[in-house]
Amino acid sequence: MPVTIKGQGPFRFMIDTGAQATVVTAALADKLGLTQRRPGILIGMVSREAIETTEIPEFGLGSRTFHIMVAPLLQAENIGGADGILGLDSLQDQRVLIDFRKKRILVDDAKQLGGNGGYEIVVKARRQLGQLIITGARIDGIDADVIIDTGSQASVGNLALQAKMRRAQPFGESTMTDVNGAEMTAGVKLARSLSIGRMQLSQVPITFADSPPFSALGLVDKPAIILGMQELSLFKRVAIDFKTRRVLFDLPASAAPGTGTLF
Repeated sequence: MPVTIKGQGPFRFMIDTGAQATVVTAALADKLGLTQRRPGILIGMVSREAIETTEIPEFGLGSRTFHIMVAPLLQAENIGGADGILGLDSLQDQRVLIDFRKKRILVDDAKQLGGNGGYEIVVKARRQLGQLIITGARIDGIDADVIIDTGSQASVGNLALQAKMRRAQPFGESTMTDVNGAEMTAGVKLARSLSIGRMQLSQVPITFADSPPFSALGLVDKPAIILGMQELSLFKRVAIDFKTRRVLFDLPASAAPGTGTLF
């Protein structure tokens, strides 16, 4: 997404609905003279690292301009070469619409983005530390919480879910690299089904890891999964509405209707 800072830009920021804080690269902060630095701890998918933070005045996203008090500084190579990351502090009260069919991402008021028309599945979520967490999902018949994470390529399950999926088919290994540049290789298993409301996905690969975000969100003891872009991109559109705490799914034409379930 294009953003402006102190009237300069536009700069290229990645939207990450799994990130609490908006992030800027150290190189861009230096270029813009953002010199008010404080220490902080950044929790990535793999690591907890001591980092520097800065203030970002006059942060412009669409028609809105606001002041970000604490923005972690990261290296561009660890965030795909983007200039920064739009976190939840920039997205509150907005709807993030990812249109995979038209290959575009929109951030605006829900009404401006067409409301709820055209979405087959609308799921209510609860808010925790800014995150929207879908409860009542089922993975191979196991009750689980789901976090929609547009910043994660693959889906990651916690150890509590892994313990209950002992019979799931092994599916090799996966190496995760987080925004701190830390890496972890972990085992992958294939879930037969993931159900959210009336929707069911089949044959879902899940990387299992003791990932720090689960602890930060209080999701260590209960089965939980971070649902990444690999699965989200199966849909025509996905909308995350932070104001109404709803996640909306527009199923592809190939979705097969079953007995009240959309596969």
